[in-house]
Formats: sequence, C-alpha cells, structure tokens
Amino acid sequence: MEDQPTLPTENVTLNIHSFFLIPFLILVGIGILFGIYILGVTLLTQESRDVYDLLETIKTGRNHDRWRSAFELSGVLARDSKIGFDKRFVAKMTNLFQDPDVIQITTQNGVSLKAYLAQAMGSTKNPAFTQLLLEAFDDIHPDTAFIISALGLLGDKRSAQRIHPLTLNPSAAIRLAAVIALGEIGNLTSISILEQALNDDEPNVRWDAAVALSKMKSEAGKVVLLDLLRPGYLEEFKSVDQNERNRILVVAIRSAGELDDPELNQAIGLLAENRNLNMDVLKTALEVKR
Repeated sequence: MEDQPTLPTENVTLNIHSFFLIPFLILVGIGILFGIYILGVTLLTQESRDVYDLLETIKTGRNHDRWRSAFELSGVLARDSKIGFDKRFVAKMTNLFQDPDVIQITTQNGVSLKAYLAQAMGSTKNPAFTQLLLEAFDDIHPDTAFIISALGLLGDKRSAQRIHPLTLNPSAAIRLAAVIALGEIGNLTSISILEQALNDDEPNVRWDAAVALSKMKSEAGKVVLLDLLRPGYLEEFKSVDQNERNRILVVAIRSAGELDDPELNQAIGLLAENRNLNMDVLKTALEVKR
C-alpha cells in the first residue's frame, strides 16, 4: 500500500482527553502523530474541506488521499457538531464504513482505514452510530481498540454490556481501551467489571480503572488513587518519563477530588504544599484541595 501510516497494534494509544497519556496506549494520539509525520505540514495548512468531499475522497481517491481525508474527517466533525447528526451524513458514513473496498485498506500491522472512520463516528456524539460500531466488533482485530474508543466517545450506555468481556481480553491495548470507554459511558452496571480491572497485571489498566470508577462516584479504586498520589510511586515505573508522570498526577488528583474522601483529600493537600512539584500538578492540587 502507498503512503499509509504504520500503526503498531499493541502499541497504539487512546486519545481520550480525561484519561492518562500512557506511552504505549493512547490510540488516536499515536495515530495522529504518525499521521502528521507521514502527511506533513500540508495537512495543517490546507483549508478544511466539506465532509462530503472528504467522504468521496475516502471512497474513490488514491490511497494517500484516502488516508489523509480519513485523518482530517474527525477534526472537521469536531468543529461542527451538527454535521454528525445530519441524516445524509449518517447514511453516507454508514455505507462507507461497510464498503469492502475501504475495509481492505490497511496498514502493515492490520489497522484499517475503517478504524479512522470509527473515530470520526465517535467524534460526532451521535448514538445513531452505536449499533453499527457494535456490529463491527472482532475481539482480536487490530481495529477493535479504535472501535471501543469510538463507543466510549459516543457514550451510549447500550455499549457497556458488549464492552464488559473485553476487559479480560489477552491484549493489554484492548483491555485498557475497554476500561477507558466504560468510564466515559458511565453505566453503573460497569462498576463490578471495573473493580475486577483494579487487579489487572498491567498498571495502566489498573490506573484507568480507578479513574473510571471515580467518574461513577465509586470509591472502589481508592487504594490505587492513593498509590498514584503517593510521592515517589510513579518513579518506580522507569518507562514512564517525567512529563507522563506529571500528566498522570493531574488526572489522579482530579479523579480523587471527585470522591471527597478524607484520606484522598489529605493526600491532595500534601501535594498542594509541595512547592517542588511541576506547576501544572501543583496548580491542580491547589484547585482541587478541600
């Protein structure tokens, strides 16, 4: 295939704004970085095209133009939320998502153009796409984490039941995508599933399970949050650089603040008194401190 971004399967990552930016799992984030690297600055400087022009290019354009248009689509939809609810757009997007010619266009690691379309669907916040995405599930396909992410963005509570089993998937990428999506969806039936994820072998999954539970006002992840707030804890994970540690701390502080728990509040208070912390971390602790 020509001019296609190469996306790692186990190393793709999820670009969910309220969760941790973990090095090997921020699906859309890393996809975007690869896309920018390959597509170059022309993508950033060109005028935005109409969504229907983009859809037509994805359907009939050259491979390079197809990937570029699929990459650009989510941004266009995010800038105008009404487009995603237009019946004409929904129909065209659905047909394109199911088009065999589009489905077979993949990267070297098997991630397909359809994965980008799934993310675009998620960015619309239109629940009309929920069933289509649920039917596209394949527990072992590289696209699965992207589809889970899109369902999380849609926030349709009907998705939770289908996502629950994926928290036990052999792939850490899929497990993490599932945990994050369940937190975004916020279906209270997911609490027991997320509690099990607190014991996952992968630290990222445990951390995000605690964050997801805090979104549902559950204190089940309290011990994990206390660990994250404990000075020196994140330094034990050598693969997490200082910038990542700071971002993780910001999310952990905000998540802990959601619970209004005395122990968590005390831990946040101690961070707020530590003038050696990164400014963003310190500012967040001061804002959340009770």
